[in-house]
Amino acid sequence: MNMRTIGTTFLILSSLTSFGQFSEQNIETDSSYIEIIRNSEYHIYEETYKEKDSVWYSVHFIDDTTRLNTEGWKTKDDQALGVWREYNFKGDLLYTRDYDQASCIVNKDFYPYHDLVEQMKSKADSLIISTYSREFFNKHVRFDFNCNFYDDQGYVGTWIEPIERKPTKFVFRYSVKIGESNWYPEMIGIQLDSVGNYQPTRGYWNNSGFENVKSQNRTFQIDKVKAMEAAKEHGLMTTDPNKVTEYLNWEKFRKTEFYNGQFRYYIAELREEIKDLKENGRSSVVYKFNVYSFNPWTGEFVELKKMKNIHSWGESSGSWSGLIPDNN
Repeated sequence: MNMRTIGTTFLILSSLTSFGQFSEQNIETDSSYIEIIRNSEYHIYEETYKEKDSVWYSVHFIDDTTRLNTEGWKTKDDQALGVWREYNFKGDLLYTRDYDQASCIVNKDFYPYHDLVEQMKSKADSLIISTYSREFFNKHVRFDFNCNFYDDQGYVGTWIEPIERKPTKFVFRYSVKIGESNWYPEMIGIQLDSVGNYQPTRGYWNNSGFENVKSQNRTFQIDKVKAMEAAKEHGLMTTDPNKVTEYLNWEKFRKTEFYNGQFRYYIAELREEIKDLKENGRSSVVYKFNVYSFNPWTGEFVELKKMKNIHSWGESSGSWSGLIPDNN
């Protein structure tokens, strides 16, 4: 590994803690925050740049810190960027993952059941295409290698974990997007049995994303501009797209059936903020929205909802509720 020089002056050595085989060191420079973690297996170096949405992440093996496990760039919200590679302690390449191109190539010498996994992935792809269309799959669906595999004994691994037992159940999850918007993760979840048959379940994550579309259009027909124009007839006041937030939502029927929900496209206009700020204890801000719901397959307006998103935080933790009904 090439040694990276930190071309800044150390300003603060903020903390150094250790417990057993674990230690954590935090350093602030004039341009970045650095966190160094050592545990029983790895030496982890993470440098977050103050003026950029950039984080350098590098992991080496603790028994020999010249040996690389993985490294690459990511954003401050942990979205990996570009190409990452992972190696074992012997230096063998396990896989290469390109986050920008949504590709992941494994070294099959270490993944004895990967051909089977790829066959099942092709069956899952075909299920989406036959339900909707090839156009929908190519334009709106992406597989981010979010998957899990099981056998009768339980969990056996993922796409990037070497699998030691032959899986008999396969769960694949796909991201979906509207137009040029961001990708929404885990919008489609597919569970297959040992021969590739679809297994409907009541669980949200393993069984979602299949809607009985009535229209002839089997691809999305909506975007923010079209939705805002239509929403004006139902009360939308703003004409500034930056003041409107868009969401793609899967509304699950919680039935053990193939068609078990529906996609809905939301645009949300902020109408009120209610602040409860405290010097001690938890603070909160309630954001109230007018939410305009659309059928993304036809572009038709469905309904106007009153919804809210609650942000609460304390000294050491914080959370968001996500959009929930506002019954007040």
